[in-house]
Parts: sequence; C-alpha cells; structure tokens
Amino acid sequence: MFKNTIKHKVKAKSPMDEKQKQEHNNKHAEDYIKQLTPFEQSAHRIAKSHLGSSFSLKKSNGYLKWISKK
Repeated sequence: MFKNTIKHKVKAKSPMDEKQKQEHNNKHAEDYIKQLTPFEQSAHRIAKSHLGSSFSLKKSNGYLKWISKK
C-alpha cells in the first residue's frame, strides 16, 4: 500500500544561513534609518525610548512601506 511513497529530503538551515539573513536584515534597517529625515530620526529615537523593548523597527509602518518599495 505504501510502496510508492515519496520521501522528501528536508534541508536543515545551517546557523550560517540564519546569521547571514540577520546581517542582511540589519543592513536594511541601517539603510532605512540613514534615509530618514532629521524629524523622522528624532521620532524614531523617541519611539525607541518610550516603547523600549515593545518597539520593533521591522514591524513599523514606515519600515514595512520602505522595504516593500525596494
């Protein structure tokens, strides 16, 4: 009954792949912050200060809009 079962090989992600992905994401975040106007940079600093660990640049509307245009 199960003789024709297809076995799929799943390639495990190596730690290096994850590290490279993280570095790539960090580069995008740095590029985004660099292109902000002085007013937007000030708003970013205030948001980070007031929200603390709740703040996520990668989930912010401005970053998501910017990254979708890239």
